[in-house]
Parts: sequence; C-alpha cells; structure tokens
Amino acid sequence: MIDDDPDLADLYLMQLRRDGIPLEHTRTGQEADTFVRTRVPALILVDLRLPDIDGRELIERWADDSVAGAIPIWILSNTTPEDNLWWHTAANVQRYFLKSKVVLARLSLEIRATLGLPYGDRINHRIAG
Repeated sequence: MIDDDPDLADLYLMQLRRDGIPLEHTRTGQEADTFVRTRVPALILVDLRLPDIDGRELIERWADDSVAGAIPIWILSNTTPEDNLWWHTAANVQRYFLKSKVVLARLSLEIRATLGLPYGDRINHRIAG
C-alpha cells in the first residue's frame, strides 16, 4: 500500500493484517518504486497524490516494466474516478476506490478473493494450527 497519510495507513494496516492480508506500506513514490522493483508484490494499492511522485506517473512507469507491469494495481484516492478517466486505459490498473467510500471489511474480502487467500473460518483454523 502506498499512501502518505499515516493515520489512514495505520487504519488499513491494522484491519487488513488482522484479516490475514500480508500488507506492507510505503509513504512516498520513491519508496514504493524501490519496493515494487525489489520485492514484487502480488497487488499494489496506490494513492494518486503522493508527496514526491504522482501516483499516475508510478503506474505508467510500472506498466513499461516487464515484471512490475504484470502486478495488478488498485487505486485508492480522494479524487473521483470521473476526474481520472485515464485509469480505464492503464493496462495494469484493475480497480479504483474512492477513499471516502471504502468499507475496509469489504476491501479485505475483495483482496483475499483476488489473491486467493483464505477467509472466514479458514483463517482461524490456520492461525490455530
């Protein structure tokens, strides 16, 4: 997850990790670019407004890379999707979420389904076992 808002990031990290999602967090575009190229995450959640590099620039940069371009990207932004219609043509962007409308439990379900992670009782059994 790439987001420079520490309070929001902490909220997402706490909830999604509690739900069994191995979420990592970077605060800047440069940190995110390094992370994506060295760690190759299974999914990227990116804010479009970052302090150093625009999220769109990162997305376009990754699209041109053979490894990073294959990683699915979900945008989490305070700007409406209608203000950023370009995302429909970005090959690696799958979803666009308006931050003010995100329900973390629902986002967690969607991430787990996308990544093939267990959910519900199966998480509890894995943790207990």
